[in-house]
Amino acid sequence: MRDRYGMTSIGQCSLLARRLVEAGCRFIGIDHGSWDTHFDNFTSHEKALVPPTDRALSALITDLDDRGMLDETLIIMMGEMGRTPRINGNSGRDHWAQCQTVIFAGGGTKPGIVVGASDKTASYPTTTPYGIHDLHRTMFSLMGIDCDKTYATPLGRPVPIVKGGHVVDELLA
Repeated sequence: MRDRYGMTSIGQCSLLARRLVEAGCRFIGIDHGSWDTHFDNFTSHEKALVPPTDRALSALITDLDDRGMLDETLIIMMGEMGRTPRINGNSGRDHWAQCQTVIFAGGGTKPGIVVGASDKTASYPTTTPYGIHDLHRTMFSLMGIDCDKTYATPLGRPVPIVKGGHVVDELLA
């Protein structure tokens, strides 16, 4: 089983995540760093980042599905920003807030679809752009959390769960 996920940090963390879901854990985060490739982007992705991530993520999704747990488990894979469409002078990509990719699997999402589109260089969205509040509202809605609720701080100040945004309906099963 461990080999199926890969004998890497992301592989073993993904296997642990599956085991934690089986044990009833309701939220798990996996941090897989080193994607901030301001230099040597292609070698980093080809050798160290993409193969182990692909192996671990596909094993996690398949394993959860085989165990009948995927429909009740929301998987989101994303970074905190996109990367520049142009390669910099160090063969890397810098930070880019205008466009990025987020992967959703399971947990009430439609499988095998792409929502949204970008121009040919992935510089800017060519369809409705979605922001962080849309992402949060969609994620919380899929988890059954009422996004219109507010909570009070210890001093009584109301804090909304999500300010604005819309659920990305195309993503929902």
